[in-house]
Parts: sequence; structure tokens; C-alpha cells
Amino acid sequence: MNKSLPSTNYLTFLKTDTSKYTGEWIAIAGKKVVAHGKNADTVYKSALKKVPSQHISLAKAPDQQMLVLKTS
Repeated sequence: MNKSLPSTNYLTFLKTDTSKYTGEWIAIAGKKVVAHGKNADTVYKSALKKVPSQHISLAKAPDQQMLVLKTS
């Protein structure tokens, strides 16, 4: 069975302190948050303007602290 590794953007999301973006959408590209705001479409379009040649991932910052566990 071939297990693929999570994307760089996903790993960045897991490692990022999202407390300053509580309840907002965040756009991640190149191992950093490149845009954030209340409207996902606006955030994505802003990120596209800032980093047009990179893969952009959108995520909603949690309203509360979350715990992520890795299982094997």
C-alpha cells in the first residue's frame, strides 16, 4: 500500500498558530499565510494576486483551539 505525504500547505496549516485569524478564512501558499478574511472568495482572489504561480490552499481558522493527533 502506497501512502502519500500530506501537502506542504496542509502541514503548514497544522503548524501555524491560527489564533489571530479566529473564524476567518486563510489562504496558505509557500509555507505561509498569504491572505485572510471573512469571505473565502475574496481571500482566494487576494492570494492569487499575491502568489499567482503557487498552489493555494484555503482553510477556515477554527473558533477554538484544536488538537490534531497523528495515528499510524
